[in-house]
Amino acid sequence: MYFDIPVNGWAILTVFLLAFSIYQANRLTDDIEDATNDPEGLKNALKNQGFITYVTFYLIPFISLVIAFQFRQSAFWTTALIIFLGILYNHKCFPAFLSRRLNGAQRLKDIYIVKNLTPPLDWATALVFLPLFFADHSLSLKAWICWGNVFICAFFIEVMWDMRDRRGDLLSGIKTIANTFSFPHTKQFLIIASLISGLLLLYFTFTKTLPASTYFLLLNNVAVIVIASMYNENKESFMRKISDLTILLASALFLSFGFIAFFSH
Repeated sequence: MYFDIPVNGWAILTVFLLAFSIYQANRLTDDIEDATNDPEGLKNALKNQGFITYVTFYLIPFISLVIAFQFRQSAFWTTALIIFLGILYNHKCFPAFLSRRLNGAQRLKDIYIVKNLTPPLDWATALVFLPLFFADHSLSLKAWICWGNVFICAFFIEVMWDMRDRRGDLLSGIKTIANTFSFPHTKQFLIIASLISGLLLLYFTFTKTLPASTYFLLLNNVAVIVIASMYNENKESFMRKISDLTILLASALFLSFGFIAFFSH
């Protein structure tokens, strides 16, 4: 209802399936760094390797494409793009000549900065654009602003996860924002960037470019600032516990935001 379109259960299901598929596959393909960062999680992933490979990597993306095909071409091709980006991000599939040109990178996740930009691109496109394409809705200014906000929020979460995984990424030779900058500088970057994005969101809502219910999303920026401030590089297990809550927090915020928009319509 936020974009004056009816709630589409098929679109919601497709977004869920895409996110589930990509992140489950990620549990297997991050074996080197997770051997240090999350050995128990890696052990569980290897135990369920068959399910993750054949169900979440092959079957679920296929089901998502079949669902999207029943609607608009834009929905189908956007779904295909999200799946394709997920494959390029997770799986070491680059041909040898391309890998040599990219300093040995075999997937998008191995490329500095691109590693942190690809998942937010998938998240924002799936959460904002895909439901609009299912409804054959054009991309308005409001849609692009919301896409940008989701992209930035997902980017913050990615950087916070990299701060948590800093030691394992360094040992695995994976270059990230969190292990390129010093730990305090990464915290400062997150806090300042969150403040700026929050002010932009405040401006667009105050000028009524976005509905008043959008104010609720400012809690996301507050959460980033609070969580980043609590991070301590000498307390890795503590960082892992609170960073695992970021995705739940973001999901709860966006879900609540949807309910607010629905009931205020």
